Amino acid sequence: MSHIDIVGLGPGNPGQITLETLALLKNTNQNFFRTEIHPVVDFIREEKISYESFDAFYETEASFEDVYEKIVEKLMMVAKTGQDIVYAVPGNPLFGEKTVEKLIKVAKIEGLDYHISPGVSFVDVTMNALEEDPIHGIKIMDAFDFKQSPPDPMMAVLITQVYDKHMASELKLGLMEIYDPEKKVVLLINSGIPGEEIIKEIRLYELDWVDEINHLTSLYIPTEKDGYLGFNGTLAMMKTLRSEEGCAWDRIQTHESLKNYLLEESYEVIDAIDNEDWENLTEELGDLLFQIIFHSEIGSEESRFTMNNVIKGINQKMIRRHPHVFLDKADFDPLRVETNWDAIKRLEKSDSSHPKEIETQHQISREMKHIPKAMPALMEAYKVQKKASKVGFDWGDALPAMDKIVEETAELWEAMRAEHSENIEEELGDLLFSVVNVARLLKIQPEMSLRKATQKFINRFEAMEKIGNQEKKSLNDYTLDQLDAIWNRAKGL
Repeated sequence: MSHIDIVGLGPGNPGQITLETLALLKNTNQNFFRTEIHPVVDFIREEKISYESFDAFYETEASFEDVYEKIVEKLMMVAKTGQDIVYAVPGNPLFGEKTVEKLIKVAKIEGLDYHISPGVSFVDVTMNALEEDPIHGIKIMDAFDFKQSPPDPMMAVLITQVYDKHMASELKLGLMEIYDPEKKVVLLINSGIPGEEIIKEIRLYELDWVDEINHLTSLYIPTEKDGYLGFNGTLAMMKTLRSEEGCAWDRIQTHESLKNYLLEESYEVIDAIDNEDWENLTEELGDLLFQIIFHSEIGSEESRFTMNNVIKGINQKMIRRHPHVFLDKADFDPLRVETNWDAIKRLEKSDSSHPKEIETQHQISREMKHIPKAMPALMEAYKVQKKASKVGFDWGDALPAMDKIVEETAELWEAMRAEHSENIEEELGDLLFSVVNVARLLKIQPEMSLRKATQKFINRFEAMEKIGNQEKKSLNDYTLDQLDAIWNRAKGL
């Protein structure tokens, strides 16, 4: 059976190639290099070591992913002929080498024998150049993965593959959304290559101004030690506020005492959206997030749950409820998405203590009862009606539902004439419930519709006051008929 040796060529200095790797490259096996664009290649040629590189794939393939697939495909094709081969990559084979990762996976599936020889990695020479010990905490990431996994300012970051000015520019724009543009960062170019190594401290905004940037460039961003930045910084801030050295008010808060603040912040977010006040929306969303973090910290202190539990829970729930996105994309049917969502949700909420036939019979009513009572009454009514419609208990459209409003209005009139207070309240509730039904069938959120109507009333009332001011009168000075006339004038403004 053929065998593959996977070796690392080190970061660039020939002296950093291990004796084991050098011996393997000099044996009779066929050598393959992922790329010959590497500083040690001149030394390899001087040593009369033959090899075949895969650089041509970078010219012919549409993406890096396609390049990696082609390389692995070629290596496996040669290995299946029974020939032992050596596959050499820059640095250490297990540091940021996608082809090695893919090769190992395929080799295991095919039952192919392989061995990995460690090499000096770019991390070793970079940390040496920075005179930093990674044990203090550092995140190593590829510039290509930056958008999918943004860095945490509370931890030092080493970003590789900053291979040209275009990549540096893309990276800079993303980083300046997280860090102060004036933050000092370190560019490391040709790390570990004697006479060619460049270590340059710059401001973040200067990142794409450096002419020496090449394919052997990394960026080091020191940790933020003097401020609370990023999501983890907010978590740390919350812990500080709740500590003995923190804020007396924050320390005494409970889930119960914070309920009103959570509600207020939610409504302020909605208000900012209604007003299209995007700058204020940013602030209000931050306030709302802080409330969520507050509750999570209290939960953590009481050993009930943590912020990680909250995030893990919502991630798992969204994956379960979107199988057409995360599990079986071929099964996507836009018309079935909402139906599937509800079915999965009912399965999650099902109570195993109930017999199945009773569970089926009372499923919808239990769902209705589980609608939060803290929800505004209009929204609660809307949700109850929507759940009832799932079993067909509904009108086909809004027109017949309007007849119900007429019916309930007549019953309210009758109760009012009889001056029966309990019946008046009941009939008024029925009328409001009927109005919500019409709104739902028209696909209008009654809560939002009423909020808009209330704001319209405020605006017109303000216009009435302006008319009064122009006439040098208070609204109290007018009769009801006069106020009604002013109201009609305000409607035209």
